[in-house]
Amino acid sequence: MARSQVVVLSDTHGRLPGEVLRACRKADRIIHAGDVGSGTIIPELEALAPLAVVAGNVDPSSLAPARARVEVSGWRILVQHVVWERGGPSGEVRDLLAREGADLVVFGHTHEPLCVGREGAVFLNPGSCGARRFSWPRSYAEAVLDPKGMTIRILNLDPPGVPIAEARFPPPGG
Repeated sequence: MARSQVVVLSDTHGRLPGEVLRACRKADRIIHAGDVGSGTIIPELEALAPLAVVAGNVDPSSLAPARARVEVSGWRILVQHVVWERGGPSGEVRDLLAREGADLVVFGHTHEPLCVGREGAVFLNPGSCGARRFSWPRSYAEAVLDPKGMTIRILNLDPPGVPIAEARFPPPGG
């Protein structure tokens, strides 16, 4: 299993900043956790790297599935827009993890950048890279996945490239 560079986005709401597009051009895979906001964003991202995308609460259900599963460099990834409620994973997501498992859960919706280990998985919300909303900075994430582990960096877009958070996780089952 090779090392993979993954760019993780959410809540673009119809906007793809230049900094994010530059990162996507270097990626082996792109994951978008919903609230895409424009039908043109999906083909634009698909032209840059293989894309896993889910619909968010503002997207039509015809845009993408509500949930996606992908495997990257041996890591089982679950993507769903809404998974976090009242400071932790929803009951639905905990049940899903218990039944089917995942090493990394990518989500959006709250616009709050977050990377934390819970319920035997890493939960990653890259924040919103679309228009700034609420008090959170605009952001996206870059993840390097390989059999030895995973490194995640959540990067600020205001100013660009400044890390908001950085974390390293052991390999699945490690």
